[in-house]
Amino acid sequence: MIRRTFVLSAASVSLMPSLARAADTVTGRFTAQHKDAKLVFVSAYARDGDAIVIVATEKDHAASKTPTRDAEFGKFGNAVTLALTKPTGAVSEVQLVNAGFPQSPVTVAGGIKGVDVKFPGDRVEGRFTSNGGKSMFEGKPYEVTFDLDLQVSAQVRPKSA
Repeated sequence: MIRRTFVLSAASVSLMPSLARAADTVTGRFTAQHKDAKLVFVSAYARDGDAIVIVATEKDHAASKTPTRDAEFGKFGNAVTLALTKPTGAVSEVQLVNAGFPQSPVTVAGGIKGVDVKFPGDRVEGRFTSNGGKSMFEGKPYEVTFDLDLQVSAQVRPKSA
């Protein structure tokens, strides 16, 4: 009888894919000051209203109570935070963190676009790109260059502090 219960439990999980969670993933490229940054950790959080914040970092930020703020202060190495609006997926603000920047973080307004951004269930998925290399503050001592092309898939978690 125990064996049958186990078989039925395993069968019910395999028949109900909505119970299974897809892993949070980030792939692509973030180049800053002509050097590649390896972003391998990603998470997404609900923010006030219909806003979602995606945090992509080099180091694991899962244990942080304030991942967005900690990422912007460089606690997880190179990082990108993207603020999106639902349901359109429009990118409203981007913070780029890189040790090579003369001042970090750098706020980018309008230079990053979301492509095929979707909100299936409690997830956010899409591609975020600068459409090639960009330069800001040309000729100034704090000039920055970057290239961003990330594919993201993450579960949206409750609002973080």
